[in-house]
Amino acid sequence: MKPGSIEQKKAARKRDAVRGIILFALLQGCCAVGFWALGTIPGLPGWCKGLFWVLAAGSLALLIPAVLVLRARFQEIEGGELDAAGKY
Repeated sequence: MKPGSIEQKKAARKRDAVRGIILFALLQGCCAVGFWALGTIPGLPGWCKGLFWVLAAGSLALLIPAVLVLRARFQEIEGGELDAAGKY
């Protein structure tokens, strides 16, 4: 293998990881907007509005662990764990 090919693989894996997180963030953002919109329907009982707003906040709160997982994924990619495991 060429030395540059390992760096290219690492860059491609990082791009794929970032794409996955961006897609997840878009999905969670859509869910949050949907829950928020449901919570603004007039005439809903207070507990139902609260439930929808909590669900919207929960959808957005899931982005924090996703970023932490992305950081751990970058460390795995830089450490070469997949390359080492691929040799076996």
